[in-house]
Amino acid sequence: MQKVTGLSHVVLYVHDLDKMVAFYQEVLGLTITHQNPGRMVFMTADPEVEDHQIALAKGREGDAKLLAHIAWQVPTPADVKAYYERFKATGIPIDHTVSHAYAKPENTVSCYFQDPEGNRLEVFAMVEETDPAQHVNRPLDLDKSVAEIVAQASNRVTAPA
Repeated sequence: MQKVTGLSHVVLYVHDLDKMVAFYQEVLGLTITHQNPGRMVFMTADPEVEDHQIALAKGREGDAKLLAHIAWQVPTPADVKAYYERFKATGIPIDHTVSHAYAKPENTVSCYFQDPEGNRLEVFAMVEETDPAQHVNRPLDLDKSVAEIVAQASNRVTAPA
């Protein structure tokens, strides 16, 4: 399973900084690049490329949800499925799975899940759309094989041989 990629500089206020840092390290494989202990932690998937992709800052108040979701790109649909399986095995809440239609003839294999404070996150990989005339969002069943998942996302009637 590859580390997540494809996010640039989000700052998220949190209630429990230590718990959230552990989640983003253990679940998404992020590395701490620097921090202001007890106040703010900067993290990235690749310290050689990005100073930070996300910063977690102590100071969230109440139950307000501050964003719709944060999306993390992974290289392949197999990586999305591996994350999905890991989420199920470890009890991480899965919000939903879907294939999103993108502007050019591509779709995603996407799994939405929640961090410990209820923020909605997404891991996704791109797949080619086989019929641009039918380029729409589609529900996905990530319990299927990777070939079947890609077939669902790209609008193939059957999985490739």
